[in-house]
Amino acid sequence: MIGEGFDRGVLANDPGRRGNLVRVFGAALAAVDPEMAVKAALGRDGDLLMLNGHAVDLSKFDRCLVLAFGKASVAMARAVTSRLEDRPFEGVVITNAPEPIVGLEVLRATHPVPDERNIAAARTLVEVGSSAGRNDLVVVAISGGGSALLTLPAENLSLEDVATTTALLLKSGASINELNTVRRHLSAVKGGRLAETLGGAGAVLTLVMSDVVGDELSVIASGPMVPDRTTFDDAISVLTNFKIENEVPQPVLAHLMRGAEGSIPDTPVEVLARQEIALIASARESASGAARQAASLGWEATIVTSTLTGEARDVASRIARDAGDLAPGELLVYAGETTVTVKGNGIGGRNQELALAASIEIAGDEGLVMLSAGTDGIDGMTKAAGAFADGYTVERGTALGLDAAEFLRRNDSNSYLSAVGDAIVTGPTGTNVGDLVLVARSG
Repeated sequence: MIGEGFDRGVLANDPGRRGNLVRVFGAALAAVDPEMAVKAALGRDGDLLMLNGHAVDLSKFDRCLVLAFGKASVAMARAVTSRLEDRPFEGVVITNAPEPIVGLEVLRATHPVPDERNIAAARTLVEVGSSAGRNDLVVVAISGGGSALLTLPAENLSLEDVATTTALLLKSGASINELNTVRRHLSAVKGGRLAETLGGAGAVLTLVMSDVVGDELSVIASGPMVPDRTTFDDAISVLTNFKIENEVPQPVLAHLMRGAEGSIPDTPVEVLARQEIALIASARESASGAARQAASLGWEATIVTSTLTGEARDVASRIARDAGDLAPGELLVYAGETTVTVKGNGIGGRNQELALAASIEIAGDEGLVMLSAGTDGIDGMTKAAGAFADGYTVERGTALGLDAAEFLRRNDSNSYLSAVGDAIVTGPTGTNVGDLVLVARSG
């Protein structure tokens, strides 16, 4: 499932070991293939469509609506329609990598920073969804990236207001939970509000692929289909904690204050009673897929965690310490999502920052090799999915007159790792369950 844009030039520095880690990474992606995950979760037996043991009788519905958004939305929607091919269906798919799907309108949007295309696409999806009546079945497919791809600002807020606030939170190192607490309260669709628009449907089936640590449904894509326990006060607290309450656009702060005062209804704590919702793939499956493939290649593989969090360079230090205890032939697997508090003006992403920080820690250790990459094939605002790091990454930079520590200081990991041939470019993978870090010691 490595994207079609995979640049094999990155293997040149160490073809054997890097090639094997790419195979392990590919197996991790295959384990969370969206189409296969949907087909495994969504069963069909005659007129019965089944999810989580819950069955709906398709013969009782005149129409099926498919609403999909996120980085895996194309594959998920295609799998859903394969279960409905003998029934009337229509719907909308919002993605950053569009492909045609018979019977569905596929709309391109941007990630991670939304633009007007995202708003237009979200309006179309909401319009179609709100047309659902008692004789309609709605199937919703949600995957990571959905927060940005399904963007519809609350009344009196502009796209620029939301985008500026999101950028400030990302730069401040906010976690996905903190980021989404704010985004839910600036949106007309997040935090259970999309579910409200589907209130007229006869039944709703929702399938979710998780890209967040802990797999909390209210956090994935900012929880458009589930109750929200956070409040306007919580959103304000996030801004206050990161000391950006005076930097966000004035309409944003005013909107949140009106909500805290009760002038705007908070996100719903109850949503559709006629909904069946299922988590169908997460970081756990990708980590397991990686470990199985590593074992087949002769490594003794250990999954350290599937809930990796923390500042990327701090996590790198922790992983480097773990790696120092590895015996030849051992491999460690970490899955989750780190954060980066941006203090410089460089170009990078959390996986590249982790790899660069780790390369400094393991400099000179010729036995270690590491891969850190996003399962979606995207790391920050770069073309890279992540990067390799080994005992020679710093040395390769020194030979080019580059100081790894200085590049790390200014958050310019992509520039350094691209220059030394360690940045991994895969192209979009069509899935998204967070990040994967692999570190191994050769024999």
